[in-house]
Amino acid sequence: MPTKNSKIFYLLAILILVAGIFFRFWKLDSVPPGIQYDEAYNGINAIQAFETGDYKIFYPENTGREGLHINVIAIFIKFFGVSGFGLRFANALWGSLTLIGFYFLLRELKLSKLSVLLGVFMLGFSFWHLDFSRTAFRAIMVPVCLVWALYFFLKGLNGNNSNKKVYIFFVLAGFFLGLGFYSYIAFRVAPLVFIVFGIVYLCFEKKWLAKNWKAISIFIFTAFFCALPILLYFSSHVSDFLARSQSISVFHSSKLSAGQALLKSLGIHLQAFFVHGDNNPRHNYNNQPLIPAGWVAFFVLGFFISLKEIGENIIAKIKFKKNILSRENFKPSELFYPAVLAQSIFWVMLVPGILSIEGIPHSLRIIGTIPGVFLLCVFPIEYILKIYRKMRDSSDVVLRTRGVNLILTFMLGLTAVIMVSGFLQVYTYFGLWAKDLRTAGGFERNLYLMGMLIKNLDAHKNNYVITAQKTAIYENGKTSSLKTTEYIAYPKIKNYLFYRPADGLNSVNCDDIQIVFQESDQWLRDQYRAKCPNLQTDKYNFNKNKYIFYVMSSRE
Repeated sequence: MPTKNSKIFYLLAILILVAGIFFRFWKLDSVPPGIQYDEAYNGINAIQAFETGDYKIFYPENTGREGLHINVIAIFIKFFGVSGFGLRFANALWGSLTLIGFYFLLRELKLSKLSVLLGVFMLGFSFWHLDFSRTAFRAIMVPVCLVWALYFFLKGLNGNNSNKKVYIFFVLAGFFLGLGFYSYIAFRVAPLVFIVFGIVYLCFEKKWLAKNWKAISIFIFTAFFCALPILLYFSSHVSDFLARSQSISVFHSSKLSAGQALLKSLGIHLQAFFVHGDNNPRHNYNNQPLIPAGWVAFFVLGFFISLKEIGENIIAKIKFKKNILSRENFKPSELFYPAVLAQSIFWVMLVPGILSIEGIPHSLRIIGTIPGVFLLCVFPIEYILKIYRKMRDSSDVVLRTRGVNLILTFMLGLTAVIMVSGFLQVYTYFGLWAKDLRTAGGFERNLYLMGMLIKNLDAHKNNYVITAQKTAIYENGKTSSLKTTEYIAYPKIKNYLFYRPADGLNSVNCDDIQIVFQESDQWLRDQYRAKCPNLQTDKYNFNKNKYIFYVMSSRE
């Protein structure tokens, strides 16, 4: 196989990583085609942070958000300006670092080179991960913190006990685990992954803890120390800790009992991987499953192969323990610990989705399952390679020739299926989803374009935005629920006041005035011209007349 050659393997790995990173940054300023309310709110908080120097641990507005992602966004907006690119650069970075971390994680799990390449390829070309790597939601930090924490944790477990580097690995593992608590609410269950895996590991490696209790203590202490500031914040702001989770909890369903809601959420989230994915056009295209059709068989087979590995090793361990004549230590199979880890990640990180009942299936809340999902997808590759090695080393000439050639041909076909499915996922994202009107609506394309218009207009003495009737307006008209417009039009928007149609007729000052209308309404414009006779109208068209805005301004 080509991957036997280390130079070819590293070249292929670099090509896959570069391609995955490229797709996370390509056209970042224009795809997605707009900026959604929550993204814009993050951007506005980021602007406020770098202007005031007040970088918060937690931002309580907009149902509450952990502050790390917003604070990092502030740095990139400062460098790249108020734009979609500046807003989303951090997400593309987190997504890229996840790819790199996943590569190292698969290597640390001692998987074959082919599995490493195909696993990283699937993650890099997955619509699911690609989408959240390009939208300014903080949830993308969950997989990056989890992957790097697990990598350094395994690096420590596999390290030489006498080497002091082991302590550094556990410090880094604890750092990334603690850092995750500043990312997204779903990360709060992540320590369970380490607890489940650690318990299983110590059951099979009983002597390890006696020799390495200091290292594991350092890991726990580092994680706790890193998470301490936000834990102290939540201890004095309990409502911020509970607010969002309570509002979407299965235990607060108005139509179903807690048990019914729990089973419903579990079933819907499980089928999201195979049948009917997230309904939200911001998160998905046309309700497609989270795992594309070409990869589903790999995931299903990997799921059962991993269970088989776990079951067989547990049974073998029990039988070994009963053999009082044996003096050697029991050694689990090569796939046992990867199987335990994959199953732990999948089920633990599925919990935040299962415990929610709003907007299900919700691919953002279960984003932490991504490393487990794509780890499971490579198990069939490992299983086939196991068969290949047996045939290659067989004394039977037929197996060594025809059997090996058949396996290699089959493997080539599977690789082609994986690659074609990956390219189709990227095409779906950039060629279909990015151009879909539902996507434009989900990312408030109209409000984005209105913000771009305001950003490019010359301000007058009195500037107004006349909003839709149901728009919420706050703080004496200086801010509103049109966060997308406010973000992209910054800082020009600071010169404007927001009014609903009737309120504006009573309040606008006709002296050197400029009015931007959110909605096209000839009758409404006539009313404003009647109040301010010196107003002249300009019409602005975007996207071949799909979006039209009217601006009225006084002329000398």
